[in-house]
Amino acid sequence: MTPKEKAKELVLKYEKYFNNIYTNFKAQQCALIAVDEILELDNQNTYNYLTESKEHLIVQLADNYWTEVKNEIQKL
Repeated sequence: MTPKEKAKELVLKYEKYFNNIYTNFKAQQCALIAVDEILELDNQNTYNYLTESKEHLIVQLADNYWTEVKNEIQKL
């Protein structure tokens, strides 16, 4: 799933919980909070079970992906 597709999916999941004119804005804010939490986990080095050589690459790829998702949410 591309970052843009993931951004839309996250916002749509949150939109169903709001029933007013600010639905999309609130959903975007919730999605941004969720992505920030994911990025924070990545920064806390949650991939300790991987070997050191693989750890850096996987964490960096995940961080890049979720940063792109966050940027796409902000564009919606």
